[in-house]
Amino acid sequence: MDNNFQLLNKQACLEQLTKLGIEYIAHHHDPVPTMEDVVKIKVADGTAYVKNLLYVDKKSNYYLILANHSTQVGKLFWKTLGLASGNMRLSKEEQIAEALKSSKGNVNPFAVANDANNLVKNIIIDEELTKYQRLALHPIENTTTVEISLDDLQNKFLKILNRQFTVLQLTDAAAEQKLEQQKEQQKEQQKEQQKDQQNLQTLAITVKKSDFSEWYQQVIRKAELIEYYDVSGCYILRPWAYFIWEQIQRYFDDLIRTEEVENTYFPMFLSAKHLNKEKEHVEGFKAEVAWVTKYGESDLNEPLAIRPTSETIMYPAFAKWVQSHRDLPLKVNQWTNIVRWEFKFPTPFIRTREFLWQEGHTAHSTREEAVKQVYTILDFYEQVYGELLAVPVIKGIKTESEKFAGGDFTTTVETIIPQNGRGLQGATSHHLGQNFSKMFEINFEDDKKQKAFAWQTSWGLTTRSIGAMIMFHGDDKGLVLPPRIAKYQIVIIPIIHKDLDEQQLNERCEQIRQLLVKQKLRVHLDSRDNYSPGWKFNKWEQKGVPIRLEIGPGEFKNNEVRVVQRFDNKKYQIKMEELNQLNQILDNIHNAMLEKARTELNQRIKQAENWKEFMNQLNQRNTILTKWCERQECEKQVKTKSGIESKEKDSEIDGQVQLTGSAKTLCMPLKQDQVKEGELCFNCGQQAKKYVLWGRSY
Repeated sequence: MDNNFQLLNKQACLEQLTKLGIEYIAHHHDPVPTMEDVVKIKVADGTAYVKNLLYVDKKSNYYLILANHSTQVGKLFWKTLGLASGNMRLSKEEQIAEALKSSKGNVNPFAVANDANNLVKNIIIDEELTKYQRLALHPIENTTTVEISLDDLQNKFLKILNRQFTVLQLTDAAAEQKLEQQKEQQKEQQKEQQKDQQNLQTLAITVKKSDFSEWYQQVIRKAELIEYYDVSGCYILRPWAYFIWEQIQRYFDDLIRTEEVENTYFPMFLSAKHLNKEKEHVEGFKAEVAWVTKYGESDLNEPLAIRPTSETIMYPAFAKWVQSHRDLPLKVNQWTNIVRWEFKFPTPFIRTREFLWQEGHTAHSTREEAVKQVYTILDFYEQVYGELLAVPVIKGIKTESEKFAGGDFTTTVETIIPQNGRGLQGATSHHLGQNFSKMFEINFEDDKKQKAFAWQTSWGLTTRSIGAMIMFHGDDKGLVLPPRIAKYQIVIIPIIHKDLDEQQLNERCEQIRQLLVKQKLRVHLDSRDNYSPGWKFNKWEQKGVPIRLEIGPGEFKNNEVRVVQRFDNKKYQIKMEELNQLNQILDNIHNAMLEKARTELNQRIKQAENWKEFMNQLNQRNTILTKWCERQECEKQVKTKSGIESKEKDSEIDGQVQLTGSAKTLCMPLKQDQVKEGELCFNCGQQAKKYVLWGRSY
């Protein structure tokens, strides 16, 4: 075995460990330059975190010390070694580089292999480490931690390098007792220091909302909405986010029950035969369909698709259920997940490979009844966004090029993100005509004993709605939640003070909490004593809680509370007997948020009469309302030309939002002026027929 080797990087180190027959468990992570960072790495039970210290005395003798991370290094430590602490200094950067070819934060025993001049003659191992099965060490670089046994380190690694080491008890019982006494004496001081350190933690969003992509990524993480997952494009919805989705579910369920829609569930798999039955419909999803081809080690006889939508799953069953006009209307809805293997850069909530949604499907005996259903559901979607999420939307009809594949026509609620002027499709309600009923033979005997095909609708709302809410209302501090979807509408924070009995304060806060719960408010009392009030203020602001109630000495004495509104940072006092006003205050906050959002949306809609005006507004990050001829050829030309001529160049990469510079049609708004004879299309100059809204979109 070659005992003359150097280990200049972690790859070389890991390879050498393998060559030496040393078994190890590797954990890869971001750099961890301090022990405070190291101990956050999760290691197996029975593994010790090792503190690696390189000291130099006045005679330039080097001491590499491997100590348990909790071992105190001081006078007692050096006295145990028979050395004077005044002669010892932690090595400087240049000394670490000279001895180990390493740097601060990267000192470790494996780097001894780089000590060609044998400067490190003293390797000391804390006896405390012998009590553990394994040691957690960095293999040269602190971006990886390996767990190896002490025996392997001593007898396989250091031995092959012909390096001597000493195992010593670095502290004794008396010293430990003294340290415990010191800890007890300093307990209160340490408690305050801990609070200060927590205040200094990176709670705050580190960028302004103007840096929109990075801001969005920080908000969803630090507000504890999202946890990242190891499958690209898939994300964990944390409870703070899933509660919002539950509120949307409850609200929308109540609406569709007024239409006698029943909830159901259909399987997520469908055969290739059924998927390909409606070719025009499938073409819209073909590139995004995920397939299951194996079970265990065996191939499936026939590949199964994971639903990108459920028309072709549901409609064979519809054909069985619908026989007579008396079986109609048939109205079902399901809350489920969908998989579409997006090729664009994923963005949590906005564009993901797996997402949650509801999809409703109905069958009717007449076209008029189906069309009415389409617009009723569209109104419901407008209510979800406006009455629940405080997000304004524009109801409209999609162009032929943008409508649902295989459908007759598509209605939509569109919104516009004020920060960048991007259009975002909020939800769609489709009139499918008889296209699918003819394909899947969903026919019935009408009241005249004639065979007829059903008229159908389908409609869906997704977790994208949460993304729209975040983008609209969030600010430089983080998330701002509309009151009706917040898990906690109110958080109560007691402000402990030396002049106020802590128990009495907490009892007052609990009294307030119970009073508000009786008012059907969602309330949380944050009485944790290991966080300062300032830290709590920052945390709950970042999570977007609509109202914070503060109770300190002044409020306690005056029998009142201090109200702080997250939306506008408005602060004021109210008496205990006025707490019944909070329901109305929360409604006022919702209305103010919606009004502010509506103003911001309208400011992003501009009109253009010609191509020059259109491009000017587009490059100012606006959406544009124009007169249009309704021709698909013209629509395609606008998309191509605007992409070529666009002055904006999106540079958001590395998993962030990446958007095209081209403009596309968002919708033809339902509310619009009538186009008169002689009024021309802004692009091609032909007779205009409709007003259409254009923009860059997600």
